[in-house]
Amino acid sequence: MNKKDIMVAICSIAGIILICGCTQTSPNTTDSQKGSEQEAVDTLHILEVGEKAVDAELFDMQGNKHRLFEAFADNRYVLLDFWNLHCGACRKAESELLEVYDRMKGRLEIVAINLDSISEWQNHEWSKKIVWKNWNDGKKFKKGGIKSHYYDFNAVPFYVLLSPDGRILWEMAGYGAGDFFGITEALNGPKQDNYDNPNLAIRKVLASRATGGRADANTNGTTIKFRYYTEEGFWFNIARDSYLTANGKKYKLTAADGITLDENNTPQVKAYNVRAKYGSEINYCDFTLTFEPFDTIPTTFDFKAGDGEDVFIIRNISVE
Repeated sequence: MNKKDIMVAICSIAGIILICGCTQTSPNTTDSQKGSEQEAVDTLHILEVGEKAVDAELFDMQGNKHRLFEAFADNRYVLLDFWNLHCGACRKAESELLEVYDRMKGRLEIVAINLDSISEWQNHEWSKKIVWKNWNDGKKFKKGGIKSHYYDFNAVPFYVLLSPDGRILWEMAGYGAGDFFGITEALNGPKQDNYDNPNLAIRKVLASRATGGRADANTNGTTIKFRYYTEEGFWFNIARDSYLTANGKKYKLTAADGITLDENNTPQVKAYNVRAKYGSEINYCDFTLTFEPFDTIPTTFDFKAGDGEDVFIIRNISVE
């Protein structure tokens, strides 16, 4: 499924507001210039996960010029937040982002990239309250702007998480309550790729192998501590046929603590105090799963909550 299909699906479910743009040309542009410019934007490459970010020139609220790559100072992760003033989901995400920004102070930089006109953006009260980098390239939804490097449909919000070395780790169209908390847990916990299901993260791994060996081994099997975030009143389900994969082999789930398998579990613990007008109440649930011991302790392994469609998957989980 491509990014456009994903966005259509999300919009049909969540009712995210779409903001359409149009391509404009200066009245002084010649036909040959138009043809050359159109060819350039038509061949513009849409960056994918794993690829390096592209630098760009942007302006702050005072009209000062900046380069996107300034945000990578001090070896920080960078979250690009494409938004505009008419986006309800963007406003709803603000509260969670404020909390994450404080929790990740010094490790994460947020760059809000506004897609309104410069004048509308600069004069709006919401714009003036944003505490992280708040920039605009003046090109709105037009092809050739910074947005065009990351996605090819006219909608917001759209988020891109970049590693300290500038590679794309994760992309998300729309906003799901708890996703940013889950990403934060993953960045602070064992190395893992929880980007398919960002609101579920692993907090600790105690690996064991069938013949013993490691000092931190759990003789009852490999134990993993999880945390799941979601909007208050929402539930999640972990299947009894969940398993780990490592070295080409499956390791079955043998026990669960803190949840009931194959049933709907509703998180009850409050994640934070809502910090913005349109923010959602978000709760979390801590639980532990135990699996058959590994034959040999792997460097990394994967978790999958069964073989059905739309199940939780966390990849490249580090044992160290």
